[in-house]
Amino acid sequence: MKIGILYAGPFGEQMINHISLSGFADRIVAVYELTPEKIPGGARPEDLWENPAEFMPVDLPQASCDLLLVLGVQGALGVFVPEIARRWGARAVVFAVDDRGMVPDARRSIEEDLGAAGIHVEFPEPFCILSGSGNELVRAFAERFGRPVFRAAIDPDSHRIARVTVVRDTPCGTASAAAAKLEGLPCEPGPILKCCYEEHHNEEAEHCCLAEMDPLYPVMQEAGDLLKDAVFTACGMPTTKDLIIRGIAAAGGEIAVDALKERVVSPQARWEGPEKGCTAGRTFDLYLAELVGEGKVESAGKGKVRIR
Repeated sequence: MKIGILYAGPFGEQMINHISLSGFADRIVAVYELTPEKIPGGARPEDLWENPAEFMPVDLPQASCDLLLVLGVQGALGVFVPEIARRWGARAVVFAVDDRGMVPDARRSIEEDLGAAGIHVEFPEPFCILSGSGNELVRAFAERFGRPVFRAAIDPDSHRIARVTVVRDTPCGTASAAAAKLEGLPCEPGPILKCCYEEHHNEEAEHCCLAEMDPLYPVMQEAGDLLKDAVFTACGMPTTKDLIIRGIAAAGGEIAVDALKERVVSPQARWEGPEKGCTAGRTFDLYLAELVGEGKVESAGKGKVRIR
C-alpha cells in the first residue's frame, strides 16, 4: 500500500513522524504541506469552492498513491483534497478531524466529489477513533493506527503490570508512550487512570495528544477516554461500557439516557475513580451507540434505554 500525505502544522508533523518511525516509512511516497501561502493569487474561499483546480499549488509534486491521509489541513483548504486525490490516483482518503479548524468547509461537496470519482473517504473524529472500515485500504491502515488496543501481562504475585504490548497504536503515538509508563504499576484503577490521562494530556511529552480540548468540543478528552478504556480492557478491569450496562441494571433495567450519562460521565473522572467511566459526553454517546449496535442495549422510547 502506497501512502500520500497532505498535512499542515504540528498536528500533521507529529502524525507523519510517528507513522514513519513505526514501520510505515517505506510506504509513504509523497508528503506535501498544504497551507494558505501555497495558494496562488490570494484566492478567497468562495473562489476555491467554485474551481479548486484553477488555484492548485504550483509546487504540488507528482505522485501515485493508494491511500491519501489528510492531517491538520484547515477549513477551506479541504476543497483541494478531491483534485489532489485524483491527481495522485488515490483510491481512498482518510481526512482526520481533531479540532474544529480541521472540519473541512463544504464537507458534503468534498464527499460527493470524491464519491463521483470512485474514491472512498472517511472523516475519523478524533483520528484515534479509527478502528476498521469496509474499505480494504483504510482497514489495512487501521490495523496499525487508530483506536488503541493493548495486551497486558499481570504478575500474579505482585498484581502489577509486568508487560504491555501495543497491538494498535494511536496515530500520534500516545498509546506507545503510555504503555511504557504503565509497566510496573499496580493493576488497579486509580494508578492506571492517573497514568493514562496524564500521559495523554502531557504537553511536554513527545507524543502528547494535540486534539482540541475545549469543553464545548472535547475531542482530546474523548481520545483520552479511548486510551484509558483500551488499557482497562487489556487489564481485565471494568470499562465505561461495563459501567453503562451496570447503570442501566441498577436503575431496574431501564433508565433515561440523560440520567445514565450523568451517572457515568464526569470531567474529573480521572480523579473520581472507577465509578465514573469517562470524561467526555462524546465518549458516552459513542459507547452507547456501540452497545446498541452490539445488541446489548436498546431504546425504550421517550429518551430511555434498557438492557436487551
